[in-house]
Amino acid sequence: AVHDPAGSPDLAKTAPTNVSSRRRDRFEAALCLHGEGLPTKEIARRLGASRNAVRRWVRAGRFMPYRRAPGSSLLDRHSPFVEARWREGQHSATVLHRALHAQGFIGSYDIVRRWASRRRQDAPARSPSARVPSTRRITRWLTADPAALSRKDRAFTEALCSAAPKLKQAAEDIRAFAELLRQNDPTGLTPWLEAAAATDLGGFVTGLRQDEPAVRAAIVEPWSNGPVEGQVNRLKLIKRSMYGRAGFDLLRQRVLHAS
Repeated sequence: AVHDPAGSPDLAKTAPTNVSSRRRDRFEAALCLHGEGLPTKEIARRLGASRNAVRRWVRAGRFMPYRRAPGSSLLDRHSPFVEARWREGQHSATVLHRALHAQGFIGSYDIVRRWASRRRQDAPARSPSARVPSTRRITRWLTADPAALSRKDRAFTEALCSAAPKLKQAAEDIRAFAELLRQNDPTGLTPWLEAAAATDLGGFVTGLRQDEPAVRAAIVEPWSNGPVEGQVNRLKLIKRSMYGRAGFDLLRQRVLHAS
């Protein structure tokens, strides 16, 4: 009697539900039956496969996982546009879909989302050493004197300003304003306001002009509200440390004692 590795001719009915596993089992069964001398027609009947499939399996000699050939997508005709936007740094699927829609794209958001997900997976992993500094740290570097920065920090800010000329201009204007305050020079305020009004600091300039006398006084006068703010901060710290623990009388005693 010929051994049937499937246990019965109904292998197709009892095979695993996983498609890849089922194909592998049928392939191995076909090779086993072929090795026992069964003809192609009989192997195909037992396995529920076509004779051409059995011939391919026997010729291959080893299992070849099936890979679906990539099909066409509604995004294909817009590929140059979306690739260009991606290289420019726009990696938001929502924004890309909106821009594509304006270009005549009729596909759904999910098509763009899946495309963006594949592009992110294909992108090389960023080295941990290439971690982007925080916004606060970058702001401090941009507003500080470049000569006071380390070589590494200065190189970073130079590269950043080279990539974003408007950011470079804003940083230079802010440093110039800080220099006005340090030099106590009110004569330079008006030219600075006029020059900065045409830049991205226009909103900041508008706020300064609304209270320009106070700004000029801050430049000229030696007085500062720093001590007042320090006292307010101290009072808030004491109050918060006592929250839910005592009443006003104890708070008053602590404030007086701290004074």
